Amino acid sequence: MPYRPPVLAARIVAVAVLAAWAGFGLAAQQPAPLTTSDPFVTRADALLDQRRYEDAYVAYRAVRESADPETRIRAGAGMVRILLRLSLFVEAERQGAALATGEPGAAAALAVHGDALWALGRFDEAERRYDAALTLRAEDPVALHGRGRALAARRQLDPALEWTRRAIAADDTHAPFYYTLAAIHEARHEYADAAATLDIYRRRLPPSEGELARWAEAQAAFLRGFGTRTPNEIVSLDEVYTVPFRIEDDRVLVRGRLNGRTDVDFALDTGTDRTTIPPAMASRAGVVPMQTLQTAGVGSVGIGYRGLQVARLDRLDIGGLQVHQVGCLIKSPVMTGLPRPEGAGFSPLALGLSIEVDYGRQVLTMARTLPAGDYPIRLPLRLQRLATVRGVLNGTTPVSFVIDTGGTAVSLSRSVARRLDVAPGTRLVPARVFGISGWDPTAFLLPYVDIELAPGVGSSQRSVVVLNLDAPSALLGFELGGIIGHEFLSRYVVAIDLVRGELGLRPLS
Repeated sequence: MPYRPPVLAARIVAVAVLAAWAGFGLAAQQPAPLTTSDPFVTRADALLDQRRYEDAYVAYRAVRESADPETRIRAGAGMVRILLRLSLFVEAERQGAALATGEPGAAAALAVHGDALWALGRFDEAERRYDAALTLRAEDPVALHGRGRALAARRQLDPALEWTRRAIAADDTHAPFYYTLAAIHEARHEYADAAATLDIYRRRLPPSEGELARWAEAQAAFLRGFGTRTPNEIVSLDEVYTVPFRIEDDRVLVRGRLNGRTDVDFALDTGTDRTTIPPAMASRAGVVPMQTLQTAGVGSVGIGYRGLQVARLDRLDIGGLQVHQVGCLIKSPVMTGLPRPEGAGFSPLALGLSIEVDYGRQVLTMARTLPAGDYPIRLPLRLQRLATVRGVLNGTTPVSFVIDTGGTAVSLSRSVARRLDVAPGTRLVPARVFGISGWDPTAFLLPYVDIELAPGVGSSQRSVVVLNLDAPSALLGFELGGIIGHEFLSRYVVAIDLVRGELGLRPLS
């Protein structure tokens, strides 16, 4: 089998959100908004709000076969919701499918299954469930919310806003709907509206969710810190920006400047949703921390969670591109014991820009609308804070991969790897991998894996790194199947096109 070196500079997601169930995907996981007088369901709802998951699950299951269809759906939805909060994505989908099969004419049951499919990273199937639910009941709030979230992932932010508002109009009691609405406002650079919506989200949370409430308060304060300034304001006048880069340690490095005075080598990093800088660099550039927010990624610190300072850059320059009022993460406190010091990174996607990375000519192109390109391989792409595409493992297991220009290896999540058939006696070689939260002591190499992104595109019978991606999966709200990094991407001219919603690949000649 192919040999991989024992130390892999694998990087992964830095997502400035906190909730293990209120991420951009799992925000929808509330029970279907049905009314039922069954005291067991009412009791189960209360237990769930208290985070007594085992007791709540038993209570829901006790009435899952009730003669009353509304009680059955409410109980089934509660069971799915608990499983998703515990990141048991496969079992949640199985329970959601059973609910939808048992209640084929109920929009609420179909919408619950849609949410479970979404959390498993099977976005196309989830959208079909939402559409079917809306055909049965045009104002089903969970399905309306699912449609809004799906449109947001395709960067169709105007209709996403409309559909999510319709969901809230249909049921204004569910905190997660407001979380999604706030995320859409933030993506539209409407920070004041996003902060106000987070205030409502916080007030809708049950008392047991104090950690979520504190996150929402900090995030709202950070957004309000922009005041009347326009966030991510591109003040340079060109339509297309072309910047040379160099490759060092499997990283794409471009030259930039912070606040007009500090020169920086930035790693092009689509595995983060904010510009990231080390604290010494922030100090030199006069960047002042505003809040501390949770991030998630590979590593053992906080079991993948790491609190980092968040701040605002007055100015970011990359080549001829000049952007004002850019949110950033300061990697403080500093991680120690890493193979190399943490550096700076930026993702044009977080600024609303599409990109083309020509690994052959070593040229990066950035634009709001990329010029039409000749890409023989075009894959549907969603941006859910990070750019994701669908792949299939060993011909049978569909997963969602993050396209991570800042990562090194092609890797799989531990939860997905458990579902693959591995021959008894297969040697699993430990691997040394670090991420934003330090070393991952559980990482290993899994041999003989087939990965297919499209017919003829992928790899066959290769060894891949298996990582613990539970934390970023929980925070993003869907199961990350794995990461496609430099090792694969560097064989192509790569276009991440937000307007067309696609990943374009052209093999290097």
